[in-house]
Amino acid sequence: MTPPEIGLSTAALYPHHLTEDALVTIARLGFHVVEIFLQTEEEYSLAFGAELDRRRRALGLTVHSLHLYSPYFDLWAPYPRMAQETRARFERLLEIAGMLDAVALTWHGLRYEVDDPRLLAPFLDSACQAGEWARSAGVTLCIENVSWCYMRTPEHVQAIKAACPTVGFTFDTFQAGESGSDPVAMIRAMDSRLMTVHLADYAPGAPRHLPPGEGVLDWPAILRALREVQYSGPLIIEPAYVSDGAVFLRARDFVRGVWEDEVQDVVGGR
Repeated sequence: MTPPEIGLSTAALYPHHLTEDALVTIARLGFHVVEIFLQTEEEYSLAFGAELDRRRRALGLTVHSLHLYSPYFDLWAPYPRMAQETRARFERLLEIAGMLDAVALTWHGLRYEVDDPRLLAPFLDSACQAGEWARSAGVTLCIENVSWCYMRTPEHVQAIKAACPTVGFTFDTFQAGESGSDPVAMIRAMDSRLMTVHLADYAPGAPRHLPPGEGVLDWPAILRALREVQYSGPLIIEPAYVSDGAVFLRARDFVRGVWEDEVQDVVGGR
């Protein structure tokens, strides 16, 4: 069984590194695949996209996905000028994704007032439309499971799958833990439409977004579920507020170790 590529998100180096500088550090640590989190209005400009493209090529990095800053992408906004500006920003994002050869976009979707039916229908409509725009541009718009957003349960995943056939998913291990959802059930619900996986650990009362291996998540079960749905994309390490690069290397070694143990169990018939 081929081990998955383990990558690193620029979000893991926030706020100590500017996004473009994070690429240099990621490459120096020996990672080859990245997710780039675009944090500010300037970072959604085509000029900034061109700079990211220059750097990732020089560093030999593959950009798997771009992570959207969620307040910039309320595509369901009822205020016409806001909707127009958001659409223009999304179109620039698609151009940047094309520059970087990204295959996926990570989006939080509907935030905060997630149980308001007056918001849910417009959100689903806008997600379907944005999914079509993304597909036409050669990239998949992926909604991420997030504890403070709409998609927190397997039932939410199924509702989005039924409503929006062009939308994919990003699975976040920490967010599953924080929301109290079964990670395995979430992965199974996303199934073949799972495009991106974020790795961070969770423990009650501990800091959020712990490095993998430092919390209570059942990592063997998570990796088994990813194999079960035949997930073939990268595993993107995404802890928060890390200033020591050695933390990322330990996290990578931990995930590789769990994967190797699971493969041995399968080969040995256990």
